[in-house]
Amino acid sequence: MTYSYDFPRPAVTVDAVVVCTEKNSILLIKRKNDPFKGKWALPGGFVDEDEIPEKAVQRELNEETSLELKPLSMIGVFGEKGRDPRGWTISVAYYFECIEGLMSMAKSGSDSAETEWFPTSELPELAFDHEKIIAKALDGKDRSKKTQ
Repeated sequence: MTYSYDFPRPAVTVDAVVVCTEKNSILLIKRKNDPFKGKWALPGGFVDEDEIPEKAVQRELNEETSLELKPLSMIGVFGEKGRDPRGWTISVAYYFECIEGLMSMAKSGSDSAETEWFPTSELPELAFDHEKIIAKALDGKDRSKKTQ
């Protein structure tokens, strides 16, 4: 059965904040497509129909970086007006940790032109509101003690 609603609905996205605590670094992708083509961003993307956000963030992380990790916790939900020039989007952001030995396994994929680890104190200009998401993630570093 198809439903029709008289009110606007947002698109749902996910973002992955992947941190190597041993190196105090964060994994970013260089966007292959608009919007923000060529800018650095967190791995992430749209949640598919009938997909739960936690599975979507794992899928997007793998598609864009080749890493297969499980999120340690949810950072938060971000939906401020103007965060995505394509329209109203609400993103669920998740926190991941990566050990130093796996850092070299990150490779660009579907929507990423490059992957790179940046020191958390020297981040480049970021797409969307990813600076805000990263700030919240790094402010709560004790997340690694929490489980799904």
